[in-house]
Amino acid sequence: MNYAQRIQRIRDSLAGHQIDAILVSYLKNIFYLSGFSGSTAEIIISEEDALFLTDSRYYERFKEEVHEGYKLVPFYQESLGRKLKELAGRHGIGRLGIEADHLSLTQVEELKENSGVDIVPLSGVVEKLRIVKDDEEIAALERAIRLKEEVFTELVGLIRGDVTEADLAAEFEYRLRKKGAQVASFAPIVAFGKNSSKPHATFTSQTLVPTMPLTFDLGVELDGYCSDMTRTVFYGGVAQGWREIYTLVREAKEAAAAAARAGVRCADVDRVARDIICQGGYDSYKADGEERKYFGHGLGHGVGVEVHEAPRLNNQSEEILEVGNIVTIEPGIYLPDQGGIRIEDMYVVRGDGLVNLNALPTDILVVE
Repeated sequence: MNYAQRIQRIRDSLAGHQIDAILVSYLKNIFYLSGFSGSTAEIIISEEDALFLTDSRYYERFKEEVHEGYKLVPFYQESLGRKLKELAGRHGIGRLGIEADHLSLTQVEELKENSGVDIVPLSGVVEKLRIVKDDEEIAALERAIRLKEEVFTELVGLIRGDVTEADLAAEFEYRLRKKGAQVASFAPIVAFGKNSSKPHATFTSQTLVPTMPLTFDLGVELDGYCSDMTRTVFYGGVAQGWREIYTLVREAKEAAAAAARAGVRCADVDRVARDIICQGGYDSYKADGEERKYFGHGLGHGVGVEVHEAPRLNNQSEEILEVGNIVTIEPGIYLPDQGGIRIEDMYVVRGDGLVNLNALPTDILVVE
């Protein structure tokens, strides 16, 4: 990864924020800027310096992982504010930007009280750089997708009458580690029957429900980059009405993908899928005296070093798709207490459209 270029882009942003340096505390952003995969670090980037603060547990990892542009600064169980005061005087820092989205009020107050510098709260400085992926990042994401698809294919082969949601969730996490992934990029969603009506269901000990939706929303983190895919399959046939719902969801997904390209508003892409689902008879329903949507969540989201990041594809988003964005498209229809259908793939945004990074088909799959 071109960490030197990323550091320089941060330096290029300092003058615009009227700061001498930025303190990066969020571990995902630290990884993006340095390659560090440990759990304790802070980095400070100024026009002249790139300082990496961590403790002796990670000195060897620093040498192995961190871009050579950083200087190691030992830091362990100290006041960060007082450490900054020491470094500020040595490195000419008078105004320091901080990641306000990732620090608690207590942490910010400690910095203000002890650092001796002007603290400038900033939002999304590193995240804005992460939105557009370069070729190396796209290749890393594709490797995470391929591994996840391989494990999912193996899970399908384990589907039988007595298998439980928990069984398959455990198999997924075991197998991804055996194949080289560090962790799942989120807790696996394995939802059978009426449990699949919950978009973010948690797995349980229930066994398969024949002919009803079986939803798998899975992702892995491989070499720091994430994947995310949803497939809804059936076991022993398809109950009445669900094939039609599946077809409608797939149509909405494909239409949204066809409408998306660089320069298009994320909200407009969301609207394409939402209109198809609503016109297909699944707009809203009444429950507990309220109107609720059969498709109540956003259409998709960015994926990178985090499984959910910008841009967001929903009906409130003001973001515009750019070349190099990686996004999911994942419409769904959820019938309360019955079941739900969701289909999700990851795409890279190009000037003339989207390119699907997934290899597995989205045709309805019935396991006999």
